[in-house]
Amino acid sequence: MERRSRATRSTIVLLATAVAGCVHGPGSLRQERRLGYWEALAELVPAEAIVSARTPSEKEFAEALGNLMSGDLEKAEQRFGTLRRTATDSVIRAGSRVIYTATLQYQEKWGELAALKNEPSQSKADRTDKASIELWAEAFRNIPPKTFTFRSASARLPMSVSTVGTPLVPVRIGGKVYNFWLDTGSSLTMLASDVARDLNIAPIASDTLEIVTSTGRVRANPALIPQLEIGQLVVRNAPAMVVEETRMEMSEPRPIEPTKHVKIDGIIGFDIIRQLDLEVDYGDNSLRLRNPATSRPDTERNMFWVGIPVVRLTSADGIPLHFGLDTGAQLTFVTETLLDRLDLVAARIESRRVGGLGGEISVRAPVLPDLRVFVRGFPILFMGAVVRAPVYQILAALDGVLGGDVWNSGVVRIDMTNGVFAIRRPRPN
Repeated sequence: MERRSRATRSTIVLLATAVAGCVHGPGSLRQERRLGYWEALAELVPAEAIVSARTPSEKEFAEALGNLMSGDLEKAEQRFGTLRRTATDSVIRAGSRVIYTATLQYQEKWGELAALKNEPSQSKADRTDKASIELWAEAFRNIPPKTFTFRSASARLPMSVSTVGTPLVPVRIGGKVYNFWLDTGSSLTMLASDVARDLNIAPIASDTLEIVTSTGRVRANPALIPQLEIGQLVVRNAPAMVVEETRMEMSEPRPIEPTKHVKIDGIIGFDIIRQLDLEVDYGDNSLRLRNPATSRPDTERNMFWVGIPVVRLTSADGIPLHFGLDTGAQLTFVTETLLDRLDLVAARIESRRVGGLGGEISVRAPVLPDLRVFVRGFPILFMGAVVRAPVYQILAALDGVLGGDVWNSGVVRIDMTNGVFAIRRPRPN
């Protein structure tokens, strides 16, 4: 999560002008050129990478990426699992292993994931790293499978907004209601330690493990939530990470007043969010939750999972842009990749405070000039977005990260199952 004083905070603004007649399709003004193999992979264009592939391993890797982006996790897992052992190129083998591991985690195949720690390719450091996914998988390997039950196809429930701008939804556990933060940037659901004690939820492993955040490491314990309810949704056997309650307090810096702390009871992570069709109405303080199996699929996916959720936007000139989606980050930021891609120059340098579960750090960073981009043809304006180095180490060359300020942009829909990320203007009262 990233924060700064209100006097200088960046915003994402909905453009009120009707632009249906002037929105260009992806690449309409882009100079036609053939992408090289690795460039096509970095820009998430697997079809061009397939054409540029020089070896069977390169072609298979690009095709597996296409499976991943289309939502066929089983096929992607099988292909990357084979490539990590058989690819002739060591870079392809290493990349395949990383994505294979991620697909196992995404599907919560804890047994297969835990077994990876015994493979010869696993380094000693990986085997002992308290934050390694293999150690987390070892803790979760014997838990019963997680299940989702929708009592109705669609329902609306109240949503509150914390003083740092994060959306909080009521979650019922053990007959008690708690405020949980929606965070697509968290791979697993979290519980504050005081809430875990209140619910008599004990760690399921003796070792204390760690979580890696953008500002440091946080100690955590693996646990199992027998049942939680979000509106009409019932989730049973949800793996969770229990974090010390003081780490779940997010600071709100103010120019004059003493720093305030916002207590969060828990975090609904992407392991649950990805199974839902969510529509967050920031203005109406409500959350509409649907079963994605009953939602109408869109003709074109603009949201993909490639280790993290990634949203495809377009510039005013129709250039495709790829942003990670992290609703736990308070503010959106961009990377140097976007400046290079759009031939932009930073407008100024500003000091920022970046914080989260791992603590706080102060940085001085360039700030982007105001920039208009489009989400499925809908215009939004980035105002004063900071330029930062990429937080995530993934295959794609990210142009930035969409933070929690997208919630201020009207009604936001997130449907990973059908590959839809959309923003629309609220209906007038």
